[in-house]
Amino acid sequence: MPEVRRRVEPYEVSYVCDACGHGMMELDRESSGESESGLYPHICMICGHRQNLKGGVYPRIMYLGEDDV
Repeated sequence: MPEVRRRVEPYEVSYVCDACGHGMMELDRESSGESESGLYPHICMICGHRQNLKGGVYPRIMYLGEDDV
């Protein structure tokens, strides 16, 4: 199958802390790793709130095509 190319734009996907409403959550490296339930441990960069999040690791980069935005 031949190669197909298209222009894509990078987007940062972040999760805002549920506790303080200002800080961004990041993967808690001290207890990182996916649990059996599919939750990832995160910590708020502002208030230190810890929370297990579904849907992967935050922050992350997502690439969207011109037609996807």
